[in-house]
Amino acid sequence: MSDEEIKREVTDLLSKLIRIDTTNPPGNETAAAELLYDYLSSEGYEPEILEHVDGRGNLLASLKGDGKTRFMLLSHLDVVPADP
Repeated sequence: MSDEEIKREVTDLLSKLIRIDTTNPPGNETAAAELLYDYLSSEGYEPEILEHVDGRGNLLASLKGDGKTRFMLLSHLDVVPADP
């Protein structure tokens, strides 16, 4: 995949993610987690959505490797409203 193709793919994914209203409260992170679940599944990851409160899901995704190196990325899916 060329740099331009990667740029288009990432821009498209980010545009879709930004369209999902995850303003906290109430959050609605599960909708964003579902979008990322689908994308990561198509890229060979093993994602799982953990939802202890309705609509407030988190995403956990694993990618099998050679077992020599480990990498962890932690983020959040909700946003807070800006006070102009």
